[in-house]
Amino acid sequence: MEQAELERMVHEVLGADYKDYVVSQYQLVEDMRENCARLECILLDTHSGETSEIKGLGVGLVDALFKGLKRSLSAEYPSLNRIHFVDFSVAGDFRSANSEDGSDALGHVRLVVENSSGREFVFEAESHSVSASSCDVVVMCVEHFVNAELAVLRIFEWITEAKQRQRPDLVEQYTRRLSELMQNATYSESIERMRIRAMS
Repeated sequence: MEQAELERMVHEVLGADYKDYVVSQYQLVEDMRENCARLECILLDTHSGETSEIKGLGVGLVDALFKGLKRSLSAEYPSLNRIHFVDFSVAGDFRSANSEDGSDALGHVRLVVENSSGREFVFEAESHSVSASSCDVVVMCVEHFVNAELAVLRIFEWITEAKQRQRPDLVEQYTRRLSELMQNATYSESIERMRIRAMS
């Protein structure tokens, strides 16, 4: 299943509970000689209005943001610990520049991440600010895997309820959807945690 189809399925499963993350502002202190960057920002879920304070430490903006998001969210969404960057690129469209020197041209940022199964996922953003687009693709990546994990857990709940209602037709239907979503990442930790909660 293609990435776009997976994302459509996640939207369909979660509906209004889909998390739509945005980082509109950040503070960055970077020591370029020491290759050390400290970032602070607020992560907003525009659907629920919930906010999270993110603090990250890395070698630059992208690294600090990604590490900060994982540090804040991976306890609840452990699948974030199973992905890693495999490609990151920036390209400029200098025909779009408004100034004579071309420094305000559109910047296109492309991020490719790989899950524990070796499947790659691509996230792209474009704006006149390379740093803004860089933040956008990192947030898009995290948003994708957080929502996919939530969708997997919701379908797992549906399967459990269908078994209790003795509806093998629904069990088969939901199990098929679950197997398709499992292409995103490994969710064994979250599913096991849900089983333990259900038993307690």
